Amino acid sequence: MASRQMSQSIQGSSKAQEEHPSTSQDQKGPQSLPHEVLHEKIDELVDFLLHKYRKKELTTKAEILHCVMKDYQEHFPLIFRKVSDCMYMVFGIDVKEVDPPGHMYSLNPVLGLTYNTIVGDDHSIAKTSLLIMIITIIFQNANRASEEVVWLALNGMQVYDGREPLICRDPRKFITEELVEQGYLEYRQVPDSDPARYEFLWGPRTHAETTKMKVLEHLAKVNKRDPRSYPRLYEEALRAEQEAAMDGEEHPSTSQDQADPQSLPLEVLHEKIDELVDFLLHKYRKKELTTKAEILQCVMKDYQEHFPLIFTKVSDCMYMVFGIDVKEVDPPGHMYSLNPVLGLTYNAIVGDDHSIAKTSLLIMIITIIFQNANRASEEVVWLALNGMQVYDGREPLICRDPRKFITEELVEEGYLEYRQVPDSDPARYEFLWGPRTHAETTKMKVLEHLAKVNKRDPRSYPRLYEEAVRDQQQAAQVRHVGH
Repeated sequence: MASRQMSQSIQGSSKAQEEHPSTSQDQKGPQSLPHEVLHEKIDELVDFLLHKYRKKELTTKAEILHCVMKDYQEHFPLIFRKVSDCMYMVFGIDVKEVDPPGHMYSLNPVLGLTYNTIVGDDHSIAKTSLLIMIITIIFQNANRASEEVVWLALNGMQVYDGREPLICRDPRKFITEELVEQGYLEYRQVPDSDPARYEFLWGPRTHAETTKMKVLEHLAKVNKRDPRSYPRLYEEALRAEQEAAMDGEEHPSTSQDQADPQSLPLEVLHEKIDELVDFLLHKYRKKELTTKAEILQCVMKDYQEHFPLIFTKVSDCMYMVFGIDVKEVDPPGHMYSLNPVLGLTYNAIVGDDHSIAKTSLLIMIITIIFQNANRASEEVVWLALNGMQVYDGREPLICRDPRKFITEELVEEGYLEYRQVPDSDPARYEFLWGPRTHAETTKMKVLEHLAKVNKRDPRSYPRLYEEAVRDQQQAAQVRHVGH
């Protein structure tokens, strides 16, 4: 079974966990669960998630508890974390929580690669893991890696030229023929080499499906480091991102399925946008995912060629106006989740025409506070809200009493702290993040949101970026101390 291999691969980490048990109340230490039971549950959960991955289905904590861990629910955090790590490291599958309130998870190929063939009667390992390693090695070696370097790395995975490992019957044929035919690798003779030597480069499909930054982030995650701790690779990945962005601005999509907006009358375009917004808001309220096929069937049956244009505009509006991030969680199946921006669980959408979400006000105030050294005067906050046509004492579309909403409702919900400025006379007031904001989001997420809205790089806000990184490091230290 695949799970038997997984148990062996994580046995060391289980022992390490015993030496440094978590202090969390719901994080049961492995010593409270016999090793054989722990490994049995890990095996079962691995097989369960691999089955879900193959069927391109999502899963939930409730489903996992019901199907795999009915009698061991208190051990869910420990087992799920270990299995998630191993799914990432061994199978090249990233287990992501796409709906925090509902504890819903998607299973996505690492780096965005669509090659996901899992081989072997016992599903012992994914071929994808070999591909990911080779792609990473190429990037680390100035975008070309000699055959000798690649095989040296693969030997570390117990994959040898001429031997038959668990992963595939003929590893040489797999990497020099199959992955080349699939477009993931280029395998060529080193120019002017005599005797002939060979090297690997990224193929066109790798360039199309992933980026250098994604590969670097993967490398850093595997080694538990920060991407910036690889300065040469980080600089190269950043440069590639900037070049891609510039290229996108200079060469807008010419894809055949990207219809010219002028070929669609404005009134029809706006009608379809309105319909899709209502459709997605309905899905968001019901905490359901959707697919391109469902959208085409329900909203755009007669305008399928205009899907890329309309979907892009609606996704931007959902993000900017409603505070909802439309994310593709399964690229091959074109499946989308609708998640609250910044991870906030406050999602009350008001107004008969769903004209705007209260969440957008909350997001703006949270951002303003961060920009103003983690406290924002009442005057500064209202000045910003005026730009959204929200005024103190007037009744906008978003809520009947904006002052009551931000100084009472959001305070009671724990998102904001509203207090008098110390020693102010006459009294002046200021806003700070509340405990729920600290619990649900981070300064880095807020900065990334701010950068996305303004179409900038987070690093272009040096003071905020430095503070957000420091905040991440402090949070990581706290988690480390707690384990």
